[in-house]
Amino acid sequence: MSKGNRLFELVQSLELNEKRYFKLQATLQKKDSNLTRLFDYYAGSSGFDEDEIRNHFSGEKFLEQLAVTQNHLHESILRAMRLYHLKRTVEFQLYGLLQDVQFLYEKGLVEQSRGLLKKVRKMAVKNDSFLVILNVLEWEAKFLAEGFYVGKEESDIDLGSEEYYEVLGALQNEREYGDLQSKIFNNYYKIGIERKNSDYKTNDQIVNQFALKDSNRALTFRSKCCYLNIHAQYNKINGNWDDAYRYRKELLALVDDKFGTAFNRDLVSRYFVAINNLIPICLKLKKWEEVQELISKMETIEERSLKTHFSNEIGIRIFLQASISKLALFTRLGNKETGLELIKTIEGKQGEIARYHRKYVLLHLYFNISYFLFTVGDHSQSLRWLNLILNDTDIRSVEDLNASTRILTMILQFELGRSELLEYLARSTYRYLSKLEGLYEFEEIMLAFMKKFSKNDLLREDKSIFVKLKGKLETVAYEPGERNALSTLDLNSWVESKISDQPLHEILKAKNYANR
Repeated sequence: MSKGNRLFELVQSLELNEKRYFKLQATLQKKDSNLTRLFDYYAGSSGFDEDEIRNHFSGEKFLEQLAVTQNHLHESILRAMRLYHLKRTVEFQLYGLLQDVQFLYEKGLVEQSRGLLKKVRKMAVKNDSFLVILNVLEWEAKFLAEGFYVGKEESDIDLGSEEYYEVLGALQNEREYGDLQSKIFNNYYKIGIERKNSDYKTNDQIVNQFALKDSNRALTFRSKCCYLNIHAQYNKINGNWDDAYRYRKELLALVDDKFGTAFNRDLVSRYFVAINNLIPICLKLKKWEEVQELISKMETIEERSLKTHFSNEIGIRIFLQASISKLALFTRLGNKETGLELIKTIEGKQGEIARYHRKYVLLHLYFNISYFLFTVGDHSQSLRWLNLILNDTDIRSVEDLNASTRILTMILQFELGRSELLEYLARSTYRYLSKLEGLYEFEEIMLAFMKKFSKNDLLREDKSIFVKLKGKLETVAYEPGERNALSTLDLNSWVESKISDQPLHEILKAKNYANR
């Protein structure tokens, strides 16, 4: 990545208050005016184009060393942000205070340094900042030695040593659970809900690890979160929805309890993730009211957090994930008008949304918009959103979404009367799914069904064809939700709509309102 691109991304990522702070610092420190002018240019531009920069600042001397100026500005922004965030996060504060401890010590103000260290210890213990606690213990050992152990016993040394190894044990415990969590989610995001794929054999190996046999082995708050998260995800992957729900509820309760007593950015993020991960389980179990409550909780996180602990990034994440959850709910309950209003809101923010760095989230949003539009009969617009997924290279690494997208594409082309495309789409979809080491039976049925229409489009008028399709799908006991509950296809309801000539969203409404 070029220095210019790197700088553009950094400036664009800054929140309004962060930009103000940088400019204030630059003014107070009488920074080179070229830096603030270049900063303003990047803040107002829509992309990085070096030729455009050179035209904009034509004749300016700093253009002779543009790369050097860009690098200087990049470093200046990072220094300013270090100061800005010093009071905004506990970790920043603690490491800043440790620097103060060292400064006082080097000035010979040992008592002041020691007094400040006590404050650091108290804050670090309260916030489970184990790495900082290790630093504190190192300093305490140093002070013991500096004081020639006056008034100290051997037991005091042993006490410090015991605490040091205890903290190391807590860090090791967190790392062990964190690694296990990363492994199971790595499989999930790469493959999706279980298909006959060798990668999923590792999930059983993960969940059978000694550390996951007993919750009491998770020693810290973060370890406990990982423990519950792993078991919830494992049960979701394997279709044990009630167990997945139980673990997700327990995880939310654990984080909710912390969220109400200690506010920091990590907790805000954990709270959001705990809510977000419970929603798909509730959708699968048709707990509609609970889904609405969870979405409301998610959308009010900002007003229940300190401003210093809430970032633009988490704000965008909340909007995107709340939109995905709402669309999933509106689709199932046939809420046509409400869903269309939400899509208008999303379209109004599409420029901002498209720059969001978590592509997995964006692709799922596009899918849920497409699927909702499909259920309300707007097939052309549904295909337009689906094409945003198909044209994105990142879709290749998200196999469950890729598979669902291909199936929905075939159905949309069928609905649009483009039967001549169906055989090609069926063949390419078959080749793709075959590489995943196993097609679901319902996929084989749908592929064979679509191939028929490529040869004889008049079959679409024959309702007996759809009756047979319905019977075949019921025979294989297909249930919507074999994949991610937020990106699934209710094929049974679609077939029912073709047989009864009712709009699909009305079929879904009748079907799912019966479960309220």
